Amino acid sequence: MNNRIRELRKTLGLRQREFAERIGLKQNAISYMEKNGSTVTEQNIKSICSQFNVNEHWLRTGLGQMFLENEKKQKEFFEIFDALLPDLQDYLIKTARDLLDTQSRLLPDLNREN
Repeated sequence: MNNRIRELRKTLGLRQREFAERIGLKQNAISYMEKNGSTVTEQNIKSICSQFNVNEHWLRTGLGQMFLENEKKQKEFFEIFDALLPDLQDYLIKTARDLLDTQSRLLPDLNREN
């Protein structure tokens, strides 16, 4: 796991100090984690995944995608939805249904694959 924490931090373009601050730790803790993955606690894993939208399975095993893009998009969508007035929420739902219907008509093969 130590290599994946280093890979994640470098992918994010963060220094150890910056990465540590974002998850409530000190720089030396990140340095130690990157050198000796056995020091990573469950809380550290949860904090890293939550703060940086990281796939926990990838962090633990190296399998799958590093980031959870769909969850990030869903979170953003729901934040926007919650900020809308009720009438606009209804309009957004109707528009999304219309888009789905259009997609079904234009891309029938896509529906069979899923």
